[in-house]
Amino acid sequence: MKAFNRIRRRYNTALGAFALLLIVLSSSVVYGQAPVQTQTPQVKEDFNEQELDRFLNANQKITAIQTEAQGEMVKIIEKEGMSVDKFNAMAEAQQKQDSTAAKQDPKDLAVFQKAAEQINGMQQGLEGKMTKAVEEEGLKVETYLQIAQAYQQSEKVRGILDKKMKEKQNSVPRAEQK
Repeated sequence: MKAFNRIRRRYNTALGAFALLLIVLSSSVVYGQAPVQTQTPQVKEDFNEQELDRFLNANQKITAIQTEAQGEMVKIIEKEGMSVDKFNAMAEAQQKQDSTAAKQDPKDLAVFQKAAEQINGMQQGLEGKMTKAVEEEGLKVETYLQIAQAYQQSEKVRGILDKKMKEKQNSVPRAEQK
């Protein structure tokens, strides 16, 4: 059960990262447009077994891509002479437009900016890798995101996918589960 929970946590992390990356990238496209009134749409739940299996396979690939990218990001930050914790704190302060962001040491800010630019430069490549991972499994990115949204918002879909993940985990020989 611990292994299943670990897999589920990695799944949620990867899912969030991919969805966030696509949202960030797509928001830059519509930035200059007028805001659109949105209502919470009904979450699609009628996915077939093949789509759900393909989703899980694609998600495994995305998790590997994300893990690799996180390692590269850590190397970038540390190469610039900053701790990951400090980088994350500075990024959070800037996102929240926190007043402490303006009071930061100019040297730290320069290091942060340099690392952030390199990390932002990775985004296009990551988006391409993740899109390719989804499409290699025979899914459209739109379908992948619909299933991801359903996993977050629908107990029915979450239950089906959790069961499939558990079955998949139980079918892997013990030596491979680490």
